[in-house]
Amino acid sequence: MSKKRTQESGIADSLGFIIVSLMQIIIVLCYRLIVLTYDIITFHTSGYKQKSGNSFLKSYFDKGSYGEFILYRKVCKIFGKGSVLTNLYLDNEKTDTTEIDVLAVSNKGIYVYEMKNYSGYIYGSEKDQYWTQVLNRRTKNKFYNPLKQNYAHTKAVERYLEIDIDKIIPIIVFSDRSKLSKINISDRSNVFQYNGAARFVRNNEKNKNLIILNEEKESYLIKLIERSNMPEEVKIKHIDQVKQLQESNKNLRSA
Repeated sequence: MSKKRTQESGIADSLGFIIVSLMQIIIVLCYRLIVLTYDIITFHTSGYKQKSGNSFLKSYFDKGSYGEFILYRKVCKIFGKGSVLTNLYLDNEKTDTTEIDVLAVSNKGIYVYEMKNYSGYIYGSEKDQYWTQVLNRRTKNKFYNPLKQNYAHTKAVERYLEIDIDKIIPIIVFSDRSKLSKINISDRSNVFQYNGAARFVRNNEKNKNLIILNEEKESYLIKLIERSNMPEEVKIKHIDQVKQLQESNKNLRSA
């Protein structure tokens, strides 16, 4: 009798484990379905589709594009979608164009965002040419210093709009899945995760003096929107030139 009860107890425990596991899977699937639904709705209602020219599939399944979409959506909550642009292609010095992930125009300044949708530990300093992403003991990836990268973006905005660079505020944003404790930079470098970037901008908007008039703001937006949603050949050429530049820099480092 005792053996039978033990078997029944074991079966009950196994069934209980299976039920709990199925419930956990269902909860995860429901959560992902809710997130997917929200992403689809906001992709079409936030203006991102029209401004970026990207399809939803590219924005959702490409890690870099998805990070830019999430950042764009968060920035729109602060400034309103009419004041936020994405995937801008401006004239550059080392390549024909430079791509700006997200840009917001405010009476308090022009915010130029560079999005890095990375996970893992991030190591780097202001003077380094390359920063390092560490996923585990065996996996380390080098990437171009985002401060230098975004500096090129701010200079492109300065030239294109013919404005004082003091009106431009560069911001580097990393995914919340990253660890930024190993970055050696000054307080002026503006490197954050999502929430830190939002706090910085809101504080800046609250405390900084007005430096851009409404008429100027509108003229900047009109001029900038002309450089968004560029033809596919412009995007492809930009990617090819960046790859060539990276390969050239790699050869110089190994020489």
